[in-house]
Amino acid sequence: MNSAPITPMNEMLTLHAQQSEWAAKTQGGVADPAKDPAKSFDNKFKIEATLRTAGAARAKTSDANHFLYLVKANQLVDTDPAKINVPAMIVYTTDLVFCAPFVEEAAKKMPKAETATISGPNGHLNGVLAIAQAGDRIKSFLAK
Repeated sequence: MNSAPITPMNEMLTLHAQQSEWAAKTQGGVADPAKDPAKSFDNKFKIEATLRTAGAARAKTSDANHFLYLVKANQLVDTDPAKINVPAMIVYTTDLVFCAPFVEEAAKKMPKAETATISGPNGHLNGVLAIAQAGDRIKSFLAK
């Protein structure tokens, strides 16, 4: 896969996946106390440096074309949850990517769906970073 340049797109994707609680709790201040961001555009706030690092890591595994296809797939998805009549476990968190009320509405339409919620300061990334919170529910579901 071709590496995308480090772009605001990669950085914004990281920020949107994390959300404001994460930023407020972990990203205050400047990246380097000896380099005041008011004195030079090269001097960064902590959140800028973190997003730049995360954006660079993301760029190693995806490219701009990947994002275009991902966006288009999300725009075109048209699945009626009521037609999903197989056992399903929906694990979700409060985030801006999959808003809880929409997830809950879809789950109610699925006759064989079970849900589990997870929480944490990382928004959409709670689905990766805090999935252990739903571990027992997932194990129980898979054992059926």
